Amino acid sequence: MKTKILMPLWAGLFLFFLALAVVQALSLALGATSISIPEVLSVLAGEGSEHARRVIWELRLPRALLAVLVGMHLAVSGYLLQTLSRNPLADAGVLGISAGASLAAVLMVVAGTFLPVATGLYWQGDQLLNWLPLGACAGGFLAALLVYTLSGGSRLTPLRMILTGVICAAILSALVTGVLALWGQAHTETLVSWLAGSLHGRSWQHLEVIMPWSLAGLLGAVLLLKPLSLLRLNDEQVLGLGLNLGRWRAAILLLATLLAASAVAVAGPIGFVGLVVPHMARRLVAGFLPGQLMVAAVIGSLLVSLADLVGRVVVQPFELPVGVLCALLGVPAFLYLLRRQPG
Repeated sequence: MKTKILMPLWAGLFLFFLALAVVQALSLALGATSISIPEVLSVLAGEGSEHARRVIWELRLPRALLAVLVGMHLAVSGYLLQTLSRNPLADAGVLGISAGASLAAVLMVVAGTFLPVATGLYWQGDQLLNWLPLGACAGGFLAALLVYTLSGGSRLTPLRMILTGVICAAILSALVTGVLALWGQAHTETLVSWLAGSLHGRSWQHLEVIMPWSLAGLLGAVLLLKPLSLLRLNDEQVLGLGLNLGRWRAAILLLATLLAASAVAVAGPIGFVGLVVPHMARRLVAGFLPGQLMVAAVIGSLLVSLADLVGRVVVQPFELPVGVLCALLGVPAFLYLLRRQPG
């Protein structure tokens, strides 16, 4: 008999918010320069030494807040995709959305080096950075559309969709590698680091770029709660309730792509967060979709924040990219989930 770990929604949210607050505090305190928690609180209150203020306000705080938003984007996107496809193995990385977004972003950066607005620049190019999420969203959506079409459209099956997504993701990732090899510029090293999924060097500018996409994604998720709940039923029941399946599936797919691709644009393709976190949320909050969505968002923020913290402190003075640590967790979880799927 399958067991579930359940807790009241308010208790789960409180515990995860508390854990997130602790991780955020440690993220501000730990690093190449250690700062005590009392001094961190003093800096946040507008006091503290000049050095501590510079480290926290200019380097660590925007990075910590960006980890929260990126984790939320990936987790909510994964929950939407799994609910939409009724497939527990669906997520932006597995379905090729992240790879499509990465390819579009890399092409924009490569093209940007030949344009006056961004010649010789990468993240420092204001115009390029502001347009990068839009380009990544377009690439991610085209990748999702390609997977949906090749999987048979309305006749797709969960297993066919996963296999098609994995193949498309591999092809798109190979194209990214090919573009970097052909480009051969000095910025290739920076792009390779970004493609590993990293928050290194992120600033308030990156936070400003992703914030509108976060607000739009949260608003969209709230507006789509009712059709999302109905889509968990079979197609005959949904049609009997008068819901336009094609229209709402497209809207949910677009929203999931927007969230995942905008996260990829500022942090690179961080895999498996959208795969693992929705399962944790469903085990904690059974059947209550809004509660599951909220818990998934908080756990996703906690997971990425924790991975970024661990990556910064375990191999000092070097860093492990967030994407590497999330993959170490996600790959075993993916194989476990795959084995549980019916043949």
